[in-house]
Amino acid sequence: MPKAERIIACECGANVRLPQDSANRAFRCPACKTALALTVNAKVLTARQLRPGDAGATCPICQTAIAAQEFFVTCPKCDQVHHRECWSEIGGCGTYGCEQAPALDKSEATATAPLSAWGDTKKCPMCGETIKSIALRCRYCETDFDTADPLSLKDLHRQSVRDESQKKLQQSTVTIFVVSIIGCVAPIIGLVGLAYFLPKRKELSRCGPLYQVMALASLILSAIYTVLLVLFALFESS
Repeated sequence: MPKAERIIACECGANVRLPQDSANRAFRCPACKTALALTVNAKVLTARQLRPGDAGATCPICQTAIAAQEFFVTCPKCDQVHHRECWSEIGGCGTYGCEQAPALDKSEATATAPLSAWGDTKKCPMCGETIKSIALRCRYCETDFDTADPLSLKDLHRQSVRDESQKKLQQSTVTIFVVSIIGCVAPIIGLVGLAYFLPKRKELSRCGPLYQVMALASLILSAIYTVLLVLFALFESS
């Protein structure tokens, strides 16, 4: 019997479908990229912020103190406190031997992968503040990164251009889909859609399945309306 899908509500308001194999894995909300701390049985740990008066704690993963207003989670097995980002990044508890610790992957791919989550820091390319090496968002200027690797200003600019291009592609896809519903312009929209979507197939795949479906649907609708218009014209002329 397949496992039932679980859907949770993220802090941003988006409904997030947890993958069936999400146990002991790093996982983020697809909408806002917020880290979600999952247990080995795929339950989401409740995160809260350190408030004035709370006892201080050091995250065993990044080896830094949990600062005020930072989100942290507590391991349900060993009660060790972690940064939520750190738990999500390695996929479990940082305490050696804990049942909630991530399973070791002994494949060649992971054996050669660099481990940058253990105590390293990096500088935010935008504001210059020091942040954790695993951070995908600067907690000072709130700049988002598409990778945990250190970035330069040039890298950040390229990321910004790429994100802006993807946003425009999404908007254009929605516009073409909506206009394709109007039957009288079907031949024009069909040609425009082919000329626009074919060179951007790879970029469109990065926008997600929704936009791929909308692009395909717009082409199919345009083709159907075009055939109907031709048949109607032939019927009227006969």
